[in-house]
Amino acid sequence: MTAAFTVPRLQQTLVRLVPDALRERYCVAFSGGVDSAVLLHAMAMLREGFPGLAVRAVHVNHHLQTRAADWARHCREFAAGVGVDCEVLDVRVVVPRGESTEAAARTARYSALSQALGEGELLLTAHHRDDQLETLLLHLLRGAGVAGLDGMPESAVLGRGRLLRPLLDVDHSELVAYAQAAGLNWIEDPSNADTRFDRNYLRQRVLPVLRERWPAAASGASRTARHLAEAQALLEERAQEDLALARTGANLRVSAVRALDPARARNLLRFWIARAGCRVPSSTVLDQVLWQMLNARDDAQPLIKWGDVELRRYRDALYLGRSALSTPPEAMVWDWRARAELELPAGLGRLRLRPARRGEAAFAAPLQPLRVEWQCGSQRLQLAAGAPRRTLRNLFQEHGVVPWMRPCLPLLFVGESVAAVADLWIDAAFQSRDAGGEVLEWLDHPAIF
Repeated sequence: MTAAFTVPRLQQTLVRLVPDALRERYCVAFSGGVDSAVLLHAMAMLREGFPGLAVRAVHVNHHLQTRAADWARHCREFAAGVGVDCEVLDVRVVVPRGESTEAAARTARYSALSQALGEGELLLTAHHRDDQLETLLLHLLRGAGVAGLDGMPESAVLGRGRLLRPLLDVDHSELVAYAQAAGLNWIEDPSNADTRFDRNYLRQRVLPVLRERWPAAASGASRTARHLAEAQALLEERAQEDLALARTGANLRVSAVRALDPARARNLLRFWIARAGCRVPSSTVLDQVLWQMLNARDDAQPLIKWGDVELRRYRDALYLGRSALSTPPEAMVWDWRARAELELPAGLGRLRLRPARRGEAAFAAPLQPLRVEWQCGSQRLQLAAGAPRRTLRNLFQEHGVVPWMRPCLPLLFVGESVAAVADLWIDAAFQSRDAGGEVLEWLDHPAIF
């Protein structure tokens, strides 16, 4: 039989998860429900014995319920009652086409929590053993792989800090018993009874039947999740080895991926895509990637999209990124003497001018503002005095600029003349031949080669 949930038990878990657990800064994600109420109360009690421990709470108001403002007020009052400050974060949930309200709310919530974390701060959530069972079953029914069936991790990076789930070995019934014994008040969210939501359907209709037959289902699911987490760690270790051999900059060499057997190639692609911060596609899309990208002609440029993510092939490389611009941005005026940096639209990075150091190729920036436009390929550039003028189209082809990024390269105009193409080339007429001048830099831009 599982030991009852107590403050010392929470302390033991934190010490196992964090080296200097009793001197850390903690932020409790506080919904106001019974689980997070118990976690916040227990952390406040733990702090009484360890003054070096800092605890605060954050409540996310999704504005999805008519009583959302009342719940935010309750959370502030509850936190104040245990001597903890509570910050309320207001978020607006936007539900993309094809996504559930649950998923959109979760994305908005974690984004807000991530931004609210201080450097090195630890976010505590009240996910428990029953939540882990629900998560495993949902992922199983959706056909998830090992990475989905390993459940919720006890510890993960989040923003500038870390996310900890110290209650994953605690049953929900234990938390309710603690709350009742401590005389805690909590919020009952009426949406938790709405079985139109998948998780609620499992909780209300399916799990009670499972527990009649298998009372220890949640404990078994937790063990399974731990086993699968170990298996996933091994898969990621193999993927890192394959990535080291296949990577060329931020891209993958097609020939290296083609040399792997299909299972290892899929494992590598999942790892590479997730590491880039993109949503990993379904198995069906991954199979399309393996077939279309690896078997296309050498001169082909196949494209596969899922959501706002694009995977392209150019020559012997796979390129991953967000959807390319369908039309070039509007022209911009850059008074570089007033501001040394210019933020470009549509995630195209920023331009910067800084004083040149000895030996650097310098840009003889004019006194008047520069005009920033985007290319159509017919403009010409003279790379050196006396050299023939070359079209940008030819320069792009010669230097291997990927086709889909060519319309996105910022051109710097002085009057009607192209003075520079991003930080790739400076026209001979605007190259500084004397000491001084400026170095033009294009920062934080998508991959172009």
